[in-house]
Amino acid sequence: MTRFWRWLVAVLIGAWLPIVFVAWWWNASADSTNPFFPPLSVIWEQFKVNWIFELVPVHVVPSIRNLLIGFLIAVVIAIPAGTLIGASRNGTRYVEPIVDFIRSIPPVALVPIFILLLGLDARMRITSIAFSASFPILLATIEGVRSTNFVVLDTAKSFRISPSAILWRVRLPGAMPTVFSGLQVGFQIAFVVTIASEVLGSGFGLGAFTLIATDSFLIVDAWTGVLLLGILGYLLNIVFDVVERLSLRWYYGQKKLS
Repeated sequence: MTRFWRWLVAVLIGAWLPIVFVAWWWNASADSTNPFFPPLSVIWEQFKVNWIFELVPVHVVPSIRNLLIGFLIAVVIAIPAGTLIGASRNGTRYVEPIVDFIRSIPPVALVPIFILLLGLDARMRITSIAFSASFPILLATIEGVRSTNFVVLDTAKSFRISPSAILWRVRLPGAMPTVFSGLQVGFQIAFVVTIASEVLGSGFGLGAFTLIATDSFLIVDAWTGVLLLGILGYLLNIVFDVVERLSLRWYYGQKKLS
């Protein structure tokens, strides 16, 4: 069995619980007359009307665009900064207390601050996403670079490799398994902040759509927004997992041999 098919089988096996939950939800809500808990069949029919594909350009595309741009900005800033800090003996000591203090603030709580500073446009949402997602990536990169195997470092030095080459071609690649754990946490935070920034200050996006539908007592539409958020989150996690496994093929191959 090829690697792709093994991965596909693993995904399908992992999907059994959502399938069971959807089947239970469909049957449990079939005879519901509660306006706040409509039948899943009704939600699904409205879901097809809203999201295949009438409202996708208005609400889905802006959310995905802001999410990806903000996350990529966080990656571009946090990984080089974490690499330099992790390679410095004193850098971690001075930077980590500040980073720990800022990241202890719930990311959603910072959105109103960014609204005050930057207004309600896309720049505010992208900035809040990038800022919130950068700290897990930064800390993971610092830890990964700092915990580089000393045998590897001594071997690189014995070949008279320059310090900069050791940093960027030995220590950073070796830290990538740890960095990807930070990337995964940062991506999840970025997704949450994307929705929160739309709820608090936007007329467009999935968060704004769900809030407006709820405030307008369009309960079925609000449920379709929640359902789409769950589907998008699941699909984005699958995409991230694929990217991680392709990027760290050498690491997973090494684990199989050990």
